[in-house]
Amino acid sequence: MEAQHEIQIAAAPVSLRAETHAAGRGRLRRLTPYLYLAPALIAIGVFVYLPLVRTVQLSFYQGNLLNPMRLYVGLGNYQEVLASPIFHNTLLNSVIYLAFSLVGSVLVPVSLAFLTLQLTDREVDFYQSVLFVPTVVAFNVVVLIWAFFFLPTGGGLFNSLLGLFGQPPNAWLKDPLWALPSIALIANWKLMGFHFLLAVAGLKAIPKEYLEAAYVDGAHGWSLLRHIVLPLFAPTGLFLVIITLITSLDAVFTPIRVLTEGGPNNATNNIMYAVYSEGFRFFRVGHAAAISMILIGLFGGLIYWQYRLLDRRVNYDR
Repeated sequence: MEAQHEIQIAAAPVSLRAETHAAGRGRLRRLTPYLYLAPALIAIGVFVYLPLVRTVQLSFYQGNLLNPMRLYVGLGNYQEVLASPIFHNTLLNSVIYLAFSLVGSVLVPVSLAFLTLQLTDREVDFYQSVLFVPTVVAFNVVVLIWAFFFLPTGGGLFNSLLGLFGQPPNAWLKDPLWALPSIALIANWKLMGFHFLLAVAGLKAIPKEYLEAAYVDGAHGWSLLRHIVLPLFAPTGLFLVIITLITSLDAVFTPIRVLTEGGPNNATNNIMYAVYSEGFRFFRVGHAAAISMILIGLFGGLIYWQYRLLDRRVNYDR
């Protein structure tokens, strides 16, 4: 009995050490996923959430980037921005930009995807390559190419086309009526190829068995497109609409900066470029931060409303 008792006493520390070691390995196993995520979480915290908190703070102060001393004004910056007629015009321009983007970056690429899939595989590959070329070209190069097209003299491509019909040349980027559509055209042309590939992938993902079964049941043309193809394409279409609304104002920034700087007469300015102008051209950092927060609120509400509205009609089961 005494020998057995001594063996149990000697074994107790060994068992305790084993349990402690097992518990440590269990905690390490649970922490392992967070260790893999740590670099991304740190980057998001440093480059996204920290600037966001700083922007919220700056929106309550009046000052500029050249003077570190700033005056606390509370909601004064928001009141000045929301009461400004220039901001109202900028907001209207942003809505028009979004409308142009939905047409040029969603409707046109999806329509081209529908048309090209009626061709042979070799022809589809050719059109995919051609339409994707603008996506891989540097945006500054794209803008310079289009600047040549929009030259106000007869040497510009579009004015040369007008001359063939006996029309006088037009100063496209200096005309308040045509400047905004011209800038939107450049951005949509740049983004269209990528959205076209997404649309082609979404259409190719539709099971052919569904199309063949619908065709056998008598669905042809518009009825096949409306009741079979579009519902099955809806998840991809919803994704295209969301990324277009998120990225369209940012995508048009470079053409505005290089070609018009928001003019003529504020005709091409939008809310994204207004943040840059207030902060880095006029150094009114408080106004820029306030516009940034308004932009975040508007886009957050828009995306949430649009997702809630369209997601109810989207069927993800195939």
